[in-house]
Amino acid sequence: MTSLSSHSPGALAAICSNLAKACEKQYRTEEFQLFNTLEQYFSKHMEQSVGKHLDELTGLIQVDLNETFVTCEQLASEQGDRGTLRALTWGKKVTSIHKSLLTRYAKQGEKLLDNGDLYICEACGFIAISSETPAMCPICKAPASRFSKVQ
Repeated sequence: MTSLSSHSPGALAAICSNLAKACEKQYRTEEFQLFNTLEQYFSKHMEQSVGKHLDELTGLIQVDLNETFVTCEQLASEQGDRGTLRALTWGKKVTSIHKSLLTRYAKQGEKLLDNGDLYICEACGFIAISSETPAMCPICKAPASRFSKVQ
């Protein structure tokens, strides 16, 4: 099992950011503020890793898929937390897609974006490469209005 102390400040900032967003959507104001504060703290202490290798990033994603999600699912199952299990299911799908995009980017480089732009689902984090805003998220079924175009 991976402990939080083994994660970089950048990874912890990303985790806290995602948890803050989830709390905000569930109208859990106090928890949102706490996770937001933690995200800001870890962001300030984050090393700027210029030139991070894609294969290293892909390896870290694989650790999340093989270990982190499994651990979180076990804990959520023990607690009978169906909402968390549903969010983890979405998270695993999105993380697998991210891994696939990174693999494609490693092979194609900037040509990957020749036929479209990047759109991110604000509900679950799904990334689409498309010439227009997706009509619906294939992961969480959010409508087109929940997608943001990456500039």
